[in-house]
Amino acid sequence: MPLTDLLQWIDLTRKNGTITAAYHGTEKKIYVEDGKIVYVSSNKEGERLGEFILKDSHLEADRLKSALIQSQTMKMPFTQRLIELNLFTIEQLKDIIISYAKELLHDAISWEDGRFEFIQGILPPYVMNGPIKLNTSELIFAVFKSIEDKKIGIGNNS
Repeated sequence: MPLTDLLQWIDLTRKNGTITAAYHGTEKKIYVEDGKIVYVSSNKEGERLGEFILKDSHLEADRLKSALIQSQTMKMPFTQRLIELNLFTIEQLKDIIISYAKELLHDAISWEDGRFEFIQGILPPYVMNGPIKLNTSELIFAVFKSIEDKKIGIGNNS
Protein backbone atom coordinates (compact mmCIF):
# COMPACT_ATOMS: atom_id res chain seq x y z
CA MET A 1 0.00 0.00 0.00
CA PRO A 2 1.47 3.40 -0.92
CA LEU A 3 2.30 5.71 1.99
CA THR A 4 -0.33 8.25 1.00
CA ASP A 5 -3.08 5.59 0.96
CA LEU A 6 -1.92 4.33 4.34
CA LEU A 7 -2.00 7.85 5.80
CA GLN A 8 -5.47 8.52 4.42
CA TRP A 9 -6.80 5.22 5.80
CA ILE A 10 -5.33 6.01 9.23
CA ASP A 11 -6.86 9.51 9.12
CA LEU A 12 -10.32 8.24 8.09
CA THR A 13 -10.38 5.44 10.67
CA ARG A 14 -8.85 7.60 13.44
CA LYS A 15 -6.12 5.10 14.28
CA ASN A 16 -3.34 5.46 16.87
CA GLY A 17 0.11 4.11 16.15
CA THR A 18 3.37 4.46 14.30
CA ILE A 19 4.17 4.31 10.61
CA THR A 20 7.74 3.33 9.87
CA ALA A 21 9.03 4.20 6.41
CA ALA A 22 12.37 2.62 5.53
CA TYR A 23 14.59 3.02 2.48
CA HIS A 24 18.30 2.13 2.15
CA GLY A 25 19.07 2.61 5.86
CA THR A 26 16.98 5.75 6.29
CA GLU A 27 14.05 5.36 8.63
CA LYS A 28 11.30 7.89 9.13
CA LYS A 29 8.58 7.51 11.75
CA ILE A 30 5.17 9.13 11.62
CA TYR A 31 3.24 9.02 14.87
CA VAL A 32 -0.54 9.33 14.69
CA GLU A 33 -3.14 9.86 17.37
CA ASP A 34 -6.84 9.70 16.43
CA GLY A 35 -5.69 9.69 12.80
CA LYS A 36 -3.82 12.98 13.12
CA ILE A 37 -0.06 13.27 12.75
CA VAL A 38 1.33 14.30 16.14
CA TYR A 39 5.05 13.81 15.56
CA VAL A 40 7.49 12.84 12.83
CA SER A 41 11.13 11.83 13.06
CA SER A 42 14.04 10.62 10.97
CA ASN A 43 17.25 8.77 11.75
CA LYS A 44 19.05 10.49 8.87
CA GLU A 45 21.63 13.07 9.82
CA GLY A 46 20.39 16.54 8.95
CA GLU A 47 16.74 15.42 9.11
CA ARG A 48 16.23 15.28 12.86
CA LEU A 49 13.68 17.65 14.39
CA GLY A 50 16.28 19.42 16.51
CA GLU A 51 18.48 20.04 13.48
CA PHE A 52 15.49 21.32 11.53
CA ILE A 53 14.53 23.70 14.36
CA LEU A 54 18.09 25.03 14.66
CA LYS A 55 18.26 25.63 10.92
CA ASP A 56 15.13 27.80 10.87
CA SER A 57 15.02 29.50 14.27
CA HIS A 58 16.70 31.84 16.69
CA LEU A 59 17.29 29.11 19.26
CA GLU A 60 20.77 28.13 20.44
CA ALA A 61 21.79 24.46 20.30
CA ASP A 62 22.43 24.26 24.07
CA ARG A 63 18.92 25.46 24.94
CA LEU A 64 17.37 23.04 22.47
CA LYS A 65 19.42 20.11 23.78
CA SER A 66 18.50 20.99 27.36
CA ALA A 67 14.79 21.05 26.46
CA LEU A 68 15.14 17.65 24.75
CA ILE A 69 16.85 16.09 27.79
CA GLN A 70 14.24 17.60 30.11
CA SER A 71 11.39 16.24 27.99
CA GLN A 72 12.93 12.77 28.00
CA THR A 73 13.51 12.85 31.76
CA MET A 74 9.97 14.10 32.39
CA LYS A 75 8.54 11.61 29.83
CA MET A 76 6.66 14.34 28.04
CA PRO A 77 6.44 15.43 24.40
CA PHE A 78 9.48 17.44 23.29
CA THR A 79 7.15 19.92 21.59
CA GLN A 80 5.22 20.45 24.82
CA ARG A 81 8.46 21.16 26.71
CA LEU A 82 9.54 23.71 24.08
CA ILE A 83 6.24 25.54 24.59
CA GLU A 84 6.37 25.32 28.41
CA LEU A 85 9.85 26.85 28.38
CA ASN A 86 8.48 29.71 26.22
CA LEU A 87 11.01 28.93 23.51
CA PHE A 88 8.16 28.95 20.96
CA THR A 89 4.47 29.72 20.91
CA ILE A 90 2.22 26.85 19.90
CA GLU A 91 1.56 28.65 16.58
CA GLN A 92 5.28 29.05 15.84
CA LEU A 93 6.00 25.44 16.70
CA LYS A 94 3.06 24.17 14.67
CA ASP A 95 4.39 26.03 11.61
CA ILE A 96 7.83 24.48 12.16
CA ILE A 97 6.38 20.99 12.59
CA ILE A 98 4.23 21.37 9.46
CA SER A 99 7.30 22.36 7.41
CA TYR A 100 9.31 19.52 8.92
CA ALA A 101 6.55 16.96 8.29
CA LYS A 102 6.15 18.15 4.69
CA GLU A 103 9.87 17.73 4.07
CA LEU A 104 10.00 14.22 5.54
CA LEU A 105 6.79 13.10 3.82
CA HIS A 106 7.89 14.54 0.47
CA ASP A 107 11.04 12.47 0.68
CA ALA A 108 9.27 9.26 1.81
CA ILE A 109 6.50 9.55 -0.81
CA SER A 110 9.13 9.77 -3.54
CA TRP A 111 10.72 6.44 -2.54
CA GLU A 112 9.96 3.97 -5.31
CA ASP A 113 10.93 0.85 -3.38
CA GLY A 114 10.57 1.98 0.23
CA ARG A 115 9.00 -0.21 2.90
CA PHE A 116 6.07 1.14 4.92
CA GLU A 117 4.72 -0.50 8.06
CA PHE A 118 1.96 0.59 10.44
CA ILE A 119 1.97 -0.66 14.00
CA GLN A 120 -1.30 0.14 15.68
CA GLY A 121 -1.41 0.84 19.37
CA ILE A 122 0.12 2.83 22.15
CA LEU A 123 2.38 5.73 21.23
CA PRO A 124 5.69 6.39 23.00
CA PRO A 125 5.37 8.75 26.00
CA TYR A 126 7.39 11.45 24.25
CA VAL A 127 4.67 11.89 21.63
CA MET A 128 1.45 11.01 23.46
CA ASN A 129 -0.93 13.87 24.16
CA GLY A 130 1.38 16.40 22.55
CA PRO A 131 0.15 19.95 21.93
CA ILE A 132 0.27 19.71 18.13
CA LYS A 133 -1.98 17.62 15.89
CA LEU A 134 -1.65 18.10 12.14
CA ASN A 135 -4.44 17.66 9.63
CA THR A 136 -3.22 14.56 7.79
CA SER A 137 -5.30 15.12 4.64
CA GLU A 138 -4.19 18.75 4.31
CA LEU A 139 -0.57 17.71 4.77
CA ILE A 140 -0.79 15.01 2.08
CA PHE A 141 -2.43 17.50 -0.29
CA ALA A 142 0.31 20.09 0.39
CA VAL A 143 3.03 17.50 -0.29
CA PHE A 144 1.42 16.43 -3.57
CA LYS A 145 1.02 20.07 -4.59
CA SER A 146 4.70 20.64 -3.86
CA ILE A 147 5.66 17.60 -5.94
CA GLU A 148 3.49 18.79 -8.85
CA ASP A 149 4.84 22.35 -8.58
CA LYS A 150 8.39 21.01 -8.83
CA LYS A 151 7.46 18.96 -11.90
CA ILE A 152 5.88 21.99 -13.56
CA GLY A 153 8.87 24.15 -12.62
CA ILE A 154 11.26 21.59 -14.09
CA GLY A 155 9.12 21.28 -17.23
CA ASN A 156 9.10 25.05 -17.75
CA ASN A 157 12.88 25.28 -17.53
CA SER A 158 13.46 22.81 -20.37
